[in-house]
Amino acid sequence: MMDIWNPADELQIQTYQMPENCNRKVQVSDFVRYHYNGTLLDGTLFDSSHNRLQTYNTYVGIGWLIPGMDQALIGMCVGEKRFITIPPFLAYGEEGDGKDIPPQASVVFDVALLDLHNTKDSIAVEKLFVPETCERRTKPGDFVRYHYNGTLLDGTFFDSSYSRNRTYDVYIGKGYVIDGMDEGLLGVCIGEKLRITIPPHLGYGEEGTGKIPGSAVLVFDIHMIDFHNPSDTVQIKTTYKPDTCSVLTKKGDFVKYHFNASLMDGTSLDSTHNYGKTYNIVLGSGQVVLGMDIGLHDMCIGEKRTVIIPPHLGYGEQGIDGEVPGSAVLIFDIELVELVEGLPEGYMFIWNEEVSSDLFNEIDQNHDGEILPDEFSGYISQQVSLGRGKLAPGFDPLKIIANMFTNQDRNGDGKITEEEFKLKDEESKEAHDEL
Repeated sequence: MMDIWNPADELQIQTYQMPENCNRKVQVSDFVRYHYNGTLLDGTLFDSSHNRLQTYNTYVGIGWLIPGMDQALIGMCVGEKRFITIPPFLAYGEEGDGKDIPPQASVVFDVALLDLHNTKDSIAVEKLFVPETCERRTKPGDFVRYHYNGTLLDGTFFDSSYSRNRTYDVYIGKGYVIDGMDEGLLGVCIGEKLRITIPPHLGYGEEGTGKIPGSAVLVFDIHMIDFHNPSDTVQIKTTYKPDTCSVLTKKGDFVKYHFNASLMDGTSLDSTHNYGKTYNIVLGSGQVVLGMDIGLHDMCIGEKRTVIIPPHLGYGEQGIDGEVPGSAVLIFDIELVELVEGLPEGYMFIWNEEVSSDLFNEIDQNHDGEILPDEFSGYISQQVSLGRGKLAPGFDPLKIIANMFTNQDRNGDGKITEEEFKLKDEESKEAHDEL
């Protein structure tokens, strides 16, 4: 006995594996991807998708399959496995398939459903974690940095940013990523975690790519690390201001401050407290990134601020290898500890008192009509120590004095004559810093 059936027979469906969760079941007109082994009733194998190493992909319920399979796939869940026994009048009938399936043969399919979608589907977004505070959500044109794990609908892994130990960085809303991701990443908070399910017509389509088969539904688990917009400016939030706050920092001032630096996801980068000393700079001199320079302006001693710096005002697309990721938004919690007022813009030395009417001869101590470097340096250093003059704070005083001498030594012969000697206010606006 090879086979037996009766015209009154119906499909026989036996589910032997059902997933814990089944968010959706196969419906008429869905497109499915499944594996199968096909046998006759006596166990003879006549076909297998496993042997071809690719799924069988088709629409369901519209006549593309034998009637029994068209009916039997309805209601299946992704991850479900069924034995489907189909009598010949719902299979290949009196003719068989002309090859491996004889006439009037019942067929048995062992089916495992891997994927399903409908051409009318849009993306599905599931919020896994949303931070308590969310000052801004992503919008088209933002540059985002996020981690992701990518799987197929049956859980098959195909890619992860975590395995590369770096975020995926891209503009959104501009077509740089697949349509479903472009849409799914809009309206997201920094720190948010979400799951985006993308049908193939909004993913990699019928062709697929790399490890992603054609017509595959994609599932991305996303963790939004940070984002910014090229139009963003530095954000400054004062967290503490002393009662007396009259002297404010400005360009040229020498400031000493403490800071804690971190990324938007809370990752610590650096802290002056680790070294037990302040960070010292001259504002407006290019000694820190532009965003920090902006964030330190108009502060008073004792003031505390949180400064958020977008990458184009920080360390840019390159970042700092091993320290700051490329295109990272930075958070600095800063406290101004000390402020030494700088000189007027364009000056590296000023007089605090009236200038001697016979300044050249006062510097030319041996009265030989020439001022040598040692004479010049000794005189300026003495005026500073006596409080009669002031050098720009935060710079090497010897280098400033050497530069002042060079600017006065107009012919570059290593000495200054009375004819060369000029005060700052006697110079043209285009000249270098002078006395």
